[in-house]
Amino acid sequence: MSIWALLPFKGAVGAKRRLAAVLSEAEREGLVLAMMRDVLATLASAPALGGVVLASRDSAAAALADEFGAEVFPETASDLSGAVAEASDYVARRGASGTLFVPGDVPLIQPADVAAVLHGHERVTLVPDVNDIGTNAAASSPPNAFEYLFDGRSFKPHIASAARAGIKARVVRRQAFGLDVDTVQELKAVAARGAGTRTGSFLAASGIAERLQPVQ
Repeated sequence: MSIWALLPFKGAVGAKRRLAAVLSEAEREGLVLAMMRDVLATLASAPALGGVVLASRDSAAAALADEFGAEVFPETASDLSGAVAEASDYVARRGASGTLFVPGDVPLIQPADVAAVLHGHERVTLVPDVNDIGTNAAASSPPNAFEYLFDGRSFKPHIASAARAGIKARVVRRQAFGLDVDTVQELKAVAARGAGTRTGSFLAASGIAERLQPVQ
């Protein structure tokens, strides 16, 4: 079984606006790129994957992909679900028997987390966020075995989508996959647990981690 990772990237400019109260635009861009590098480094080191594709039209995508031996697929979709579906079709034509969608804002994942998601995977495997609301990873064999419904609250809709395709989704919960960075509290959690990651180093070197600490 050859499973390829799909990592959508819409660009760092203007991203993570929900963090605007605590981060400047330049800091948010730096954070996004640091998290993308952490995720790409993990995917590139995961032996269970047959390849890694960065689904993006952003000008920074080629350099990021080259840095980690990934490919770029210039998707043309208007939303995340469409981008993942297009990239899935692309890798299927390349011979992939399955796909693993991973977002770019789960910087704490390690190859062992990827292995845990794929070990025992057959048709559809879903990994929710820590609150069982969003979908923070999704494996599909074959590619596009079910309809993607990403909207920030897609975990239960994805279970239903798989069921409509005649598939009982397998659910895997991993702490590192559960923590995506959209809110200030999630950013604080990554700053506290991110030692040894590019994201943790960025937050420390930029002074953001210290700034997030409560005043004594």
